[in-house]
Amino acid sequence: MSGTNPLMQEATKNADDDIGSTETSAVNTNTQYTNYHWRHALISFGLLWLVALVLYWETAASIVAIWIRSETYAHGFLIVPISVYLVWQRRKQLRQMVPVPNLMALPVLAVSLLLWLAAWVAEVQLIQQLVFVSLIPILVVLLLGSAVARAMMFPLGYLIFAVPFGEFLVAPLQDQTAWFAVQALILSGIPVYWEGLYLTIPGGNFVVAEGCSGIRYLIASIALSSIYAYMTYRSYWKRTGFILLGIIVPIVANGIRAFSIVMIAYLSDMRIATGVDHILYGWVFFGIVMLLLFWFGSFWREEPIDDSSVLKKPQAGTVVPSSKNNYQMIIASTFAIIFLASGTYASSLLSASSAVTGQEVRLELPKSSGVWTGPTASDDAWQPSYIGADKTVYQQYQNQAETVYFYVAYYGNQDNGKELVGSLNRVYDQEQWRRVQDNSVSVIMPSGKNVAVAETDIRSADKRRIVWHWYNINGAVTASRVMAKMLESWERLRNHKVDAMLVVVARDYTIDPQEARNDLRNFLENVGADIVVVNENVGTEEVSIVAPDQQ
Repeated sequence: MSGTNPLMQEATKNADDDIGSTETSAVNTNTQYTNYHWRHALISFGLLWLVALVLYWETAASIVAIWIRSETYAHGFLIVPISVYLVWQRRKQLRQMVPVPNLMALPVLAVSLLLWLAAWVAEVQLIQQLVFVSLIPILVVLLLGSAVARAMMFPLGYLIFAVPFGEFLVAPLQDQTAWFAVQALILSGIPVYWEGLYLTIPGGNFVVAEGCSGIRYLIASIALSSIYAYMTYRSYWKRTGFILLGIIVPIVANGIRAFSIVMIAYLSDMRIATGVDHILYGWVFFGIVMLLLFWFGSFWREEPIDDSSVLKKPQAGTVVPSSKNNYQMIIASTFAIIFLASGTYASSLLSASSAVTGQEVRLELPKSSGVWTGPTASDDAWQPSYIGADKTVYQQYQNQAETVYFYVAYYGNQDNGKELVGSLNRVYDQEQWRRVQDNSVSVIMPSGKNVAVAETDIRSADKRRIVWHWYNINGAVTASRVMAKMLESWERLRNHKVDAMLVVVARDYTIDPQEARNDLRNFLENVGADIVVVNENVGTEEVSIVAPDQQ
């Protein structure tokens, strides 16, 4: 005889209900625990980020100022909202994770702020901005933990596009664009005369200006292709491959754009694509290229994975005491505030110790020697464009009918906006002159020492000129912008006082630039470039000589 005992059925049912109730209660407890720590972690993160904004507001303001000033970096206003949206998309995954502070991020924070301080001393704004933006992922790791940071890795990494960088690519992109356009014109059978960034075809002349370098297209393409790859592909090799295409395609496309502009102007007898319309044409062309790139990439689209379906659900009965988590959060927040405050405090101390107020100096150029006479005041309109120099001198030397122009810009108390090495400084006025090409040459000073100088071949409407320049930092000479910044940083830490100068010599030429180079070599070998800086604020005249021969 078989059957089921009703009492046993009811007991089993009650036991199952009790188990289900227990599991539900445990899950609810875990959920409450998770929500509790998320609230505390997000509040701590918000307060720390507010502290960072207040303490490093000058760096933050410099980023926004470039977004406003430059069309190339106007996309920066969209980066933070995009990153926030991408994090919001992962909210299902993040809700199932418990934020646990990672104190191992404190040394990383300390090193980053030391790097910011070094960049502040050297007045390298780009490094300061990079460190400032990197504070966001560092604070995420510190307060929310490594696991949470990994879940937000791309949105956090995408913040790099908020930093306005890439100016160093302008010159090589100009050269590449000019080369590509010339080669395409040759293949098309159109006669072309090419000199640096200048192209001459029957009917007209063209110059590949900085705005034609394609830097705007390149940066925009990398930013767009990165987010497209992240949202379209799951495999890292596909993402990497598409981003590489986003780098290569706009460079090639910009060369095609430049060639097309010249071709359209040539075919229309210089009536089309020679004015402002070529800019509009460029953006339309870029938009079509990006649409084609995205269309091409769509053939390898991968369906996104639902984050919530691949993660383990919180296990019942695994509630972790919150006291340890709270203790770590307090430690992390306290040390983070100390480190953040220490960076700006150290910079204020260095600023106070190196500040020079009311300094008046006089610059004396080298005396004439050999066949060279001078210096005399120059009536030439050319002058380098160096912003915020404390003192400038522009004179010239004569050798029979040949003239060498000599320019010095002196910086005794540098600050943001008045730096010897800055992205806006040029050895020529861009309104009147165009760069043809850059070189590096070695010259011999009267002492017999070799000095490396940077050469820039420039052209105006009626002149061609070879310009040599170098930097002089407390007597140490370099033609490298990076080395000049490093020397300034070292001297500022070592001596607090930095005498920094740009020294420029230039000479015109008609056809062969070698003629100008020969005269410049002869001038430096005989006259040299010893600059006397006279401090006129002291009771008795104090003279310090900073020259290439003292390196």
